[in-house]
Amino acid sequence: VEGTDRARRDAMSRSARGRTSSRGQGTQRVAPAGRIVATSVWQGQAFYVQIERCCGVSEVVSVRLDEDKYVKHSQQLKSGLERYFDGQLSVEILDVPTLYALEVRVMPDEAHPRHGRRFVSEAAEGRGGRTVYSKIATKKWPSLESLVQLVKDFCRVPVRITLLGKEARENVPEDDHRSLPRRVLTSVNSNVREGVAEKGRFGGAEPQDTVGHATLYCMHAGQLVHELHTDAVGQVETILYPGAFSLVSGEDGNYDRLTPDKIAVPSRFALLDIAITASMKKKCTFFVVDHLNRPFPSFPLKLTPKDDSVHKPLRVQTQANGRGRGRLGRGIYVVSYDPPEDMPPEAWLVTPLRQELEVQDGEAQQYFQLCVHRVRFSVEIMLRTRFQEPMVLCPFVVKSLERGERVVARGTCSDVGLARCELPSGSFIVKLVPGEELPFLATSFDIHVTEDGSFAPREHVVETKSADVAVNLITPDGLLAAGCTFHLAPKFGDGGGGRSYEMSFKSDDEGRANATMSLMEPYIFRVKDTGKAAEYMPQEFAFMTDRPSFTSVVARTIFGSMPEKKIALVVDSSGSMASYLADVKAAMNLALVQQFNKSDRLFNIVTYTGKPRFFRKELVECTPSNIEDAMRFCEHIEAGGQSSMIQAIASALRLPGLEALYIVTDGKCDLGEEFLGRAKSHYFACAGRPRINTIGINCPPQRLTYRGLKALAMMTQSTFRAVCLEQDPGEPVGQILGPGGSLDTVLHNATTDEEDHGEDDGQF
Repeated sequence: VEGTDRARRDAMSRSARGRTSSRGQGTQRVAPAGRIVATSVWQGQAFYVQIERCCGVSEVVSVRLDEDKYVKHSQQLKSGLERYFDGQLSVEILDVPTLYALEVRVMPDEAHPRHGRRFVSEAAEGRGGRTVYSKIATKKWPSLESLVQLVKDFCRVPVRITLLGKEARENVPEDDHRSLPRRVLTSVNSNVREGVAEKGRFGGAEPQDTVGHATLYCMHAGQLVHELHTDAVGQVETILYPGAFSLVSGEDGNYDRLTPDKIAVPSRFALLDIAITASMKKKCTFFVVDHLNRPFPSFPLKLTPKDDSVHKPLRVQTQANGRGRGRLGRGIYVVSYDPPEDMPPEAWLVTPLRQELEVQDGEAQQYFQLCVHRVRFSVEIMLRTRFQEPMVLCPFVVKSLERGERVVARGTCSDVGLARCELPSGSFIVKLVPGEELPFLATSFDIHVTEDGSFAPREHVVETKSADVAVNLITPDGLLAAGCTFHLAPKFGDGGGGRSYEMSFKSDDEGRANATMSLMEPYIFRVKDTGKAAEYMPQEFAFMTDRPSFTSVVARTIFGSMPEKKIALVVDSSGSMASYLADVKAAMNLALVQQFNKSDRLFNIVTYTGKPRFFRKELVECTPSNIEDAMRFCEHIEAGGQSSMIQAIASALRLPGLEALYIVTDGKCDLGEEFLGRAKSHYFACAGRPRINTIGINCPPQRLTYRGLKALAMMTQSTFRAVCLEQDPGEPVGQILGPGGSLDTVLHNATTDEEDHGEDDGQF
């Protein structure tokens, strides 16, 4: 018993010293570049696995020991390790007279028994052996799975793979051995040379001959070990363990076949440099026709590699001509119909398809023709209104008339009114089911599909709804157009709902009026010329609406109705008004004819640039001669110079008996506090206190000019009128400068627009 205890203590002491020694000699380190390499003791060394088992102890020590069990376990571990590492890792079993010993070590090849000497226990550790498992220390029998993992963790071999394109290999002369990379020429890598290959030399090929940014799958024993990605120069570095590995190219790339496609990693702590040649996937064209020998457009194909569990199936969809293209690796594929996952088999377009095809070696493109048997045919029906407007985005349902109105297809019309579905041969009813928001009436019609796929009808006219439409009128500056009289009439004489005549409406205070109309049918919108002073300009246009609300823009006249008896029209004729002056002249002539001619009113006209210019020195009667002279005066108004509105207001207020001013301007002048203060002084200095009505041309709402003109009108309890006019594209420089003007004078006296004034300062 005393001898047994002593042997056990010695074995445990040696095991502990072995673990301490192995930690100092057999560990690995991480290189600066991230590659795991062995320490100097193991660098470049070949290695093997040594199993030391207890044997012969029962003959000298009187203890109960089943040595046959140690023999059995050691043999099982040896065969399991050799099988897992594919024979690339040698396993040796040595008998030792140590009680309960079953230790597994990774040993340098120089300590192999074939060299004539055996190193076990402390002697093995002294030669640099690494103990990966000890039964004496763990007091457990080792399992093959855990032992394999321990050996893999220690036996980490750096591998660098260079991926070359096929063209790079073809350009290398066969007798030029200097151009060959430092790699293994066969699948077992028997000619690996020690050392690290010079980076950047890939068999004499330039870096552009390599395949960069490609994906490789590294497999061992049918299991994926690593997913590798080459860098820009076609290289990838990884860590493997001894064994036989297979390489497969990624399915998303343009390369497939690798030569060699198997590599053997030897049991040596040295960089394994391997070059792999990848061949380009082959271009393949698939032509799908049905049993009537007609091309099958938009047919979904699934090509699954036969006997290949790594690559995913390739999916191809044919174009309008029935042809689909893709790149495939060499091999055999199973072609099948690929319907959507949620499509039941009874809704499939064809009978089940399963066909094998082979992509052969060679550079020439391959063509495959596939014949499928249709059970459903493409049916396309154009749905339009009687005015050729498409029935857009309307849901529909197709039911069979021969099978108790069973639903056989559903869909939604396209943006051009095309109802597309796949139907078998037979008679069907198509039901249109528009929602409340659509302008179409629910209806249905029959359709018949023959055995050869022809169908009738190909077009159908749908009816539209009649609805109460809210007509909203606004001015171009976004204000509500209240009190606008307008007319609606069907463009083609029949507006549906029995209304084929013109209807008259007037907008309320919110610019709204209600009209009963047929949706999706053309109407004429008119604001008529009454021959009298009106709030809104005459206009006419055709329109169509698909919803119960319609918005139209109506333009105000420049002057509107002027109720006062003694009036002065003040017109800004500065250079900025050049693009509007023709419209202003026309409006003045119209006002003279419609509101002043042969009336008991008094009037005058004032234009201003740098200083005001009067038609007459005082208010004059509306005699025909005065009206004609006033119209001639208007025709001779020219734009040019700067704007001096305050001087024009002060001069016009001096007209005796004046009741109202109507100032027409685009507001391109200073309308700040100083201007309003001076205008207020002139206004209260006038005994008659006439109203100052302002008319702003193209003034953006609620901006500086808009608010300034509105404040001037409100100060005199008058009205501000915002008018939008189209601007002429050209503004001649001479009109802006004015007669005898200069650019320096304009720049010195110019003021900025409301956009240039910048921020709202709340001064109004």
